[in-house]
Amino acid sequence: MEIVIIGAGRVGTALSYALKSSGHNILSIISKTPGSAAALAKDLGCGHGTGMEIPDETGLVITAVNDDNLQGVLSSLQAPGDAVIAHTAGSVGLDVFDSKTVNRGVFYPLQTFTHGREYDFSAIPLFIEGSNEHTLNLLSEVASSLSNSVSEMNSDSRKYLHLAAVFSCNFVNHMYSAAEEICNKAGVSYEVLYPLVRETMEKASDMGPLNSQTGPAVRNDKKTIEKHLDLVSFSGDLKELYRVISKSIINKYTGRIND
Repeated sequence: MEIVIIGAGRVGTALSYALKSSGHNILSIISKTPGSAAALAKDLGCGHGTGMEIPDETGLVITAVNDDNLQGVLSSLQAPGDAVIAHTAGSVGLDVFDSKTVNRGVFYPLQTFTHGREYDFSAIPLFIEGSNEHTLNLLSEVASSLSNSVSEMNSDSRKYLHLAAVFSCNFVNHMYSAAEEICNKAGVSYEVLYPLVRETMEKASDMGPLNSQTGPAVRNDKKTIEKHLDLVSFSGDLKELYRVISKSIINKYTGRIND
């Protein structure tokens, strides 16, 4: 497949390397940041630029840009009429496209990406959506060349999936950061929590999150909760976070005892 990638950020970079490794031809990297596009293009051995003119031979354009900038980028594209244009945003539907774009689609990898890390795309779920059969078939072919888990999903369902991803990834990582701050108060390295974190993840995978919950909130252990709230008084934000999450757990597990 002849592919143009718009965006040289975390998602665009990871996808570019994966597509190149799977035998696709990356024609060009387009980015509003010339240095980023040039560096990525050099590694891939392809062209680069900041303009939105897409080569005539392009079969697929993937836009991997910030959600807030997506509509502006799509509206400024000058792509061949038969090219498939797909974005990678989990929380944005097909309605972001101009109605004149015939072959519009979504190519959403369910993963968190960070520069400098390597990814095994064969294990990353890919969710696709298309405005017509041609778009779906092309996206399915490209996705299947990368991943062993490819599913068609409409925009409404994908928005909920993206929300679930925020809870299970972004919010959880924020909890790790909070735990590290509290470990610093105890004078111990956050690494001491690694076995606990691993067991929590494995247990949720084996038993399901609902059946894996433990801790003072699920027991409605008010004395321990009050002690923790007192300990975390050094940070108003963390104290409120602890209070709100504990209340949510108590409400969810009222009448259940897991610990």
